[in-house]
Amino acid sequence: MNRKLILLVGFALVISCSKKPIQVTSLSETSTLNTNGMVYSLPRNVVRIKVQSVKTIVVPGPYSRFAQKYLGISDVQLKKIEEWKITNVELSSILESDPNAFFVVLPSKKSKIDFLKICNNGLVIPVSGFGVNSINNSNIRSVEEDKIIFPDMSTTPFIAAEKNTFYSKVKKDSVFVRVPIQKDMIVEKNLEEKARDAADYIFLLRKRRADFISPDADHNLNGEGLKIALDEIYRQEQEYLSLFIGKSFTEEAEHQFEFIPTEADGESTIIFRLSNSKGVLPSSDLSGNPYLLRSTVEALPNSYNTFFQNLAMEKDKPIKEVIYYRVPVTAVFSISDGKTELASRRISIYQYGKVIRMPLNFVVNNYGFMEFQTK
Repeated sequence: MNRKLILLVGFALVISCSKKPIQVTSLSETSTLNTNGMVYSLPRNVVRIKVQSVKTIVVPGPYSRFAQKYLGISDVQLKKIEEWKITNVELSSILESDPNAFFVVLPSKKSKIDFLKICNNGLVIPVSGFGVNSINNSNIRSVEEDKIIFPDMSTTPFIAAEKNTFYSKVKKDSVFVRVPIQKDMIVEKNLEEKARDAADYIFLLRKRRADFISPDADHNLNGEGLKIALDEIYRQEQEYLSLFIGKSFTEEAEHQFEFIPTEADGESTIIFRLSNSKGVLPSSDLSGNPYLLRSTVEALPNSYNTFFQNLAMEKDKPIKEVIYYRVPVTAVFSISDGKTELASRRISIYQYGKVIRMPLNFVVNNYGFMEFQTK
């Protein structure tokens, strides 16, 4: 409240030096503006919502079907999974000019109005403040889905030599007889044979690690050299284990949305949607589950409504030696999926409050207290 009053008093100090009365009126009631006049706006709040999400991609290993048989690992993922989840939601607020609350200041010819001093703290905003840039955008950092995920699959060739016996008819003593002939044939191992080779190598790595850390180990590695060797064994073991248990990747995304409150009694709207396959989506995309932004205005005493209803803004004729400002009303803004609340924040909303007036003969002294100017 101190910020609002200080700014308003600054406005009064700047424009109250004229001997003739200063007239402030609504823009809708004014058709002309002299050379000393100015147009200002009351502020309104824009609620900004930043949504951070992560996509988890699980790629099953080529030998996942044999994980239980050769490694004793159960519950291995057999199909590719892609799933989006929300990791964080932040609520914030910015100010911009309210196009429904423009006012015209008509001072005397000798009055001087300093725009910089009037608009320094943002309570009174010049017309140029109406132009703001929306930040509804998305930033997605994706994984490289076209890369080779399992490049190292075996320490032995995938082909093997196999002896096969063929029979050939040979004429011997006027009689044809069958003579066996052995030939080496090159054949490709099937998937299970490849899986068994990979499992055997995993156990070989584990045995080698056990040999390194055994008190009776017969090697000359120690210190940093031993650490490098153990790290390499661990890396290879994890790479070969991934052939059975698969690999997982993450993809991060950040989306931002904006909402302008309008209903002083509180309101709710679908601010964005979430799809397991597509991630965070705008509210217009019906393929995702909705997330609601809800505002709940904090309870005000009865005297508040009674007083401000009686203090209606004058519209029949301009009022002199006053300026118009707003008293903001605090509301709780929350975002949920209908069951779980993701974020909540108290925000003072100017457009929820009443437009009232302040006499120009109020000033602020050097100590920050309000005084009545008698001169």
